Amino acid sequence: MSFRICSTVLINDDGHAVQSYRFGVKRLLGNLRKVLKFLDIYEVDEIHAIVPIKGDPQVDPASVLLGLSDISISTPLGIGGGISDESIAQMMQDPFFERCIFNSAIFDNETLLQKVRQTMGRQSMVASIPFIVQNGSFMVYHSKSDVFKFVKGNFWNRVKENFNEIILLDAESEGSKNGFDFSVLDDVDFPIERTLISGGLTKSDINKAQKMNLAGVSIDNFTLYSEYSIGSLR
Repeated sequence: MSFRICSTVLINDDGHAVQSYRFGVKRLLGNLRKVLKFLDIYEVDEIHAIVPIKGDPQVDPASVLLGLSDISISTPLGIGGGISDESIAQMMQDPFFERCIFNSAIFDNETLLQKVRQTMGRQSMVASIPFIVQNGSFMVYHSKSDVFKFVKGNFWNRVKENFNEIILLDAESEGSKNGFDFSVLDDVDFPIERTLISGGLTKSDINKAQKMNLAGVSIDNFTLYSEYSIGSLR
C-alpha cells in the first residue's frame, strides 16, 4: 500500500470539530460537515473522525458518530471514540465507514474486537495508541480510565493479533509544531509498514516517515490548516 496522508478530526459532544493541544485543551474549529467536506476537497487519503473520550462519557459517542452517516464525501472514513458492544451493532447495520479505530478496547474488551473483526474484516481494525515518554519509559493512554499506562510484554502481541494498523499519537506534541518523537519506534513491536504516526508533525517529519516506509501520517488540524497543502506534502 502506498504512503497515505490522512487527517485526524476530533468531534465534541455537540458534533462540532474541535482542536486538541498537548492532548488536553480543546478549541472549537467549527461546523463538522464543513470541515469534512473541506478535507474531502483537499484530497487527503483518509479521515480519522474521533470522539475523544476520557473516562466515562457523559453522552453516547455512537450518536455523534452516527451523525456522520449522511454526510456525502468520497474520502475513506475511519471512526473511533467510546465504541461499545451496543453502539457498534447499531453502526454496522448500515456501515458508513471503512475503518474502526479503538483505544481502551485494546486493553480490556476482546469480545468487542472479535465481533468487529469477524463482521468488518481485519483490514478495518485500527489501534489508536496515544503515548508519552516518562523517565525514559514508553506509556500508552487508556481512555476509559483516563491514564497513561506502562505496557506489559503481552500488549504488543494482542495488538498484532487484533489489528491491521496502528496510529501512534505523540500526546505531548499534539496540536503543536514540535515534531514527532521518532525514537519511540524502538519501543514499538509492530510492523513499521502498517504504522501511522500523528502529533506535532512537520513537513520534514512527513518526509522522514515516507522514507522509513511507514504506512502514513495523520495530520492534526493545527498543522493542516496553518500552512501546508496536501499537494505540497506528496
